[in-house]
Amino acid sequence: MKLSITDQTLPRYHLLGTLIVVLALSLALGGSFMWMAQGEHLQVIQRLEKGFELKKQERLRTEMAAAIGYLDFVHSRTEAALKSALQEKVSMAIQTAQGIYDREHGRRPEAEVKRLIIEALRPQRFFDGRGYFFVDDQQGTCILLPIAPALEGSSLWDNRDDQGHYIMRGLVDAARSDITGGLSRYRWYSPDDPRKMSDKLAFVRLFEPFGWVIGTGDYLYKWEEARLQEGLDRLRAWSFGDTGRFMVMDDEGRMLTQLRGADAERPALDSAITAQERATRQRLLTLGRAGGGIAEFPWPGSSAGGQDTRTAMVEPYAPWKIIVVASLVNEEMQAALASEKDSAAAALRVRMPQFIGMTVIAAALALGASLLFSRWMSSLFRAYHARLDAHTRTLEKQAGELRLAGHVFDSSREGIIITDPETRILAVNPAFTAITGFSPEDVLGRSPGVLRSGYHAPEFYASMWASIRDTGSWSGEIYNRRKDGHVYPEQISIGTVRGPDGEVRHYVGTFLDISERKEAESRIRHLAEFDTLTQLPNRALLTDRLSQAIALARRSGDKLAILFIDLDRFKNINDSLGHAMGDRILQEVASRLCLIVRESDTVSRLGGDEFVVLVTGLEHAGNAMPTAQKILASLGRPYQLDDHELQLTPSIGIAIYPDNGSDNDALLKNADAAMYHAKSSGRNNFQFFTPELNQWVTDRLRIENGLRHALEREEMQIHYQPQVDLGSGRIVGCEALLRWYPADGAPIPPDRFIPVAEETGLIHPIGLWVLDEACRQLAQWDAEGAAKIRMAVNVAVPQLRRPTFVQQVETTLAHHHLAPGRLEIEVTESVFLDPDAQIRETLRSLTDMGVKLSLDDFGTGYSSLSYLKNFRFDVLKIDRSFVSELARSHDDMTLVRAISSIARDMSLITVAEGIESEEQQRILTELGCNLGQGYLFSRPIPASEFRRLVMPAS
Repeated sequence: MKLSITDQTLPRYHLLGTLIVVLALSLALGGSFMWMAQGEHLQVIQRLEKGFELKKQERLRTEMAAAIGYLDFVHSRTEAALKSALQEKVSMAIQTAQGIYDREHGRRPEAEVKRLIIEALRPQRFFDGRGYFFVDDQQGTCILLPIAPALEGSSLWDNRDDQGHYIMRGLVDAARSDITGGLSRYRWYSPDDPRKMSDKLAFVRLFEPFGWVIGTGDYLYKWEEARLQEGLDRLRAWSFGDTGRFMVMDDEGRMLTQLRGADAERPALDSAITAQERATRQRLLTLGRAGGGIAEFPWPGSSAGGQDTRTAMVEPYAPWKIIVVASLVNEEMQAALASEKDSAAAALRVRMPQFIGMTVIAAALALGASLLFSRWMSSLFRAYHARLDAHTRTLEKQAGELRLAGHVFDSSREGIIITDPETRILAVNPAFTAITGFSPEDVLGRSPGVLRSGYHAPEFYASMWASIRDTGSWSGEIYNRRKDGHVYPEQISIGTVRGPDGEVRHYVGTFLDISERKEAESRIRHLAEFDTLTQLPNRALLTDRLSQAIALARRSGDKLAILFIDLDRFKNINDSLGHAMGDRILQEVASRLCLIVRESDTVSRLGGDEFVVLVTGLEHAGNAMPTAQKILASLGRPYQLDDHELQLTPSIGIAIYPDNGSDNDALLKNADAAMYHAKSSGRNNFQFFTPELNQWVTDRLRIENGLRHALEREEMQIHYQPQVDLGSGRIVGCEALLRWYPADGAPIPPDRFIPVAEETGLIHPIGLWVLDEACRQLAQWDAEGAAKIRMAVNVAVPQLRRPTFVQQVETTLAHHHLAPGRLEIEVTESVFLDPDAQIRETLRSLTDMGVKLSLDDFGTGYSSLSYLKNFRFDVLKIDRSFVSELARSHDDMTLVRAISSIARDMSLITVAEGIESEEQQRILTELGCNLGQGYLFSRPIPASEFRRLVMPAS
């Protein structure tokens, strides 16, 4: 339907359209708010579920760590208990022999006394019948062997076990080693399998009156079985929470302790288990053989016929070849989770009516405001229409007056433009069209803004119109744009035409194109400020730019550098090939210099073969070194001119503001002096004006050059410092620390070479090597049977900026067959100050992979609790500065307690660094700290020495 547009209908259409748009926008806004509230509610529910799941797994890890610690304790008592029992029995035998000797010696013949002692010891049995006393002389002759009387009187000196150990010789040496006796380890035939030898431990003492070796022994595996049963009994009775229980199976899948329902022991017969339980057992067994982890499985519930879903932590215990399973029923923590979900749902239900009410109110207010606005606009439209009619009548009256000026207007060589008081173009002359390219039809009724070039800021035009309003005119230079897009300069004058009552009737502008004049001025200025041969700034322009740079550096606190460059033996080229060839080389030098420096820097030719480079915005004086290195490399490349290949080298002197001068003359003079020092040092090098800075540059270059070859020369090593459970004293992890031992010098500490590696980008290959070497070493310890520990590797911020870092970590772990949870990436708080979004994405991807994140030096730098909320860290490392004065500083103790409390509430592990005394360890344990590292436990040591700390006792 075609609308009929009139003075009366247009305001109505405007009102109707405004009401429809406002109502639609209000409803859309209210709907979007409710949709966002629903989305936030779903996110809250997801965070709650994930948080409860993490707490459940952390609880299982804590209980499992305690259980494994108890088994370690029980296992460690095996040999000590056997040794104590053997000593007790041998002491009894010695007392028996000594008593008989004291009573019968001198009364009976010596042979009779010996017989009485032998007959007294022969029938004695212990250790469930396995134990007996044996007697030998120190030459290996058997005197008493109750289990093989036929061997008595024969020599057993050359008897060996299945590993080649001389049994009798070992017993005699142990007896001689100490007056109180000694231990000897060997292998002997097992009572359970007479064809197979097993490890046996014997304790022997010398019976001085006859020089006999009296002793007894027993099989280690029998005592280990007793200790294993002791550990199983403890785990069988162990419970945590309402439903938390342990069950244990051997590495063949046989259940040693198990569950039935909520907490009852199930029958030991495998025939009594269901197919589902058998499948569950096989699944747990497979997980344990793979190194352990988290699993969920169904299990008969406490109610008749019911089923519970349990979450389990599975971990193998290598010393006894068993698999320990800690589990609890998922529903145990569901009540708290359901309560949190109900609270979130209630909050959403409260907010929904509020959103709806606010939407209705906003729509009503918007509709009312639109109605009032539309009516106001209608009145303005009518008033404007009346003024437009009056204005038209006035123009018709003035038309006659304008005809007189028409001839002058059309014939003028200056461009003329006439506008109304609202600056709408009313007329332009032919000169306007000739200069701008715009015809009258292109611009009439439009604003002069159609000519704007974009070269002037809004403030320029605001100042121009302020002058026109205040004085009635303005003149000056301005850049405008022709119709073809070309920008040109013009000289323009703008005047105001007023009526009899002083009201503004027109604005008249006259202008001339001054492009040719500007080009002439530019050529003159270029000749005065630029070198004619190289087109580089000359000394005059350099002086001006240097003065401005010094003023800017003085305000900002930055430094700037003057690099004074002189070409070595350039005179030889002029003398041998001519000045024309020399000029071409100077032009090539200028071209190369311009390609090296930044746009904010200045390259200048002072004359002859002398060039100056002005480098601004330096934070440190040493930051001028990379530019000098680039200049040496670029200008030192061969110059191919016609058939000539020429080789030139530069000598460069460097002066720094404000260190070497605070004005132009001082900086240029000192840079020139440094350049002559470079020439006297052999040419083709750069020298700073100060000896101290030169030494710093020399040391940094030595470190940088050494780092480039350190890996291929195998100069890098990794030392490992253990992380110890403060409660049990067990080593649970270690930190990989990089060390550099150059082949041609003393070791260089990390705080000197790591910053250089980060600045030069060498941190990427070095960091990747450290990651691979640490994971390789951890896998090797695993293969050798060492305790399962975590490896902490320090990572620098530049590594986290690379999108490929996460893939490198994943590839390294897969190559060495390590679970992600065995690796701990350690970062400092400087990552929080880096705005690069890639760092956050890298950290998020690492945690999603399962790698642990550790925050080093917590509390000393930029610590903020918001970081712990925004980043999912697993470990907080308490800085050594809090630990060193812990026993004497109440403030340090309060801070450590607060950090430990925060970490515990957020399910984080705390690691205290720099522990050097047992008192510090005790205080940290009382304050709730989990782990510790420091010289009390071990210094950072090579892998070969660290291996002895984590390998099980043999």
